[in-house]
Amino acid sequence: MSKGGLLYHFPSKNRLMEALVEDYLHRFDAALSAEESTKRPDAAICAYIAQFLTERKHDAPPASGLLAALAEDPDMLAPVRRFERDFLTRIRANASDPQMATLAFLAIQGIRAMELLNTKVLDSREEDALMTWLKDRLAP
Repeated sequence: MSKGGLLYHFPSKNRLMEALVEDYLHRFDAALSAEESTKRPDAAICAYIAQFLTERKHDAPPASGLLAALAEDPDMLAPVRRFERDFLTRIRANASDPQMATLAFLAIQGIRAMELLNTKVLDSREEDALMTWLKDRLAP
């Protein structure tokens, strides 16, 4: 894409950042929606864990665009907060144990945040053990 084409679609840096955040949320939601639509107990949180493990397997970098958006304009993350809150509500509604599903969600969020901020305290073996422990406690 040329610079002119980019500027036509995204007339400002803020609009480009907003589009990146929206695209990230859309792709993330699409990756989870198919499994969630089965309505099986714990399908939503199990899909979230599976997505997290897939990212790990493919060595996907953290969503640093979100950090860049925060630095540029903290209000730009409002859609992220709404999305995360909505997704947590969906996870809880689908969970056989809403507290365990919340714990799994927060564990993954914590790992992602530590990775983004370069403050990781768990190595990959410990992360894998935690994910196994969480999956074992969720409905099959």
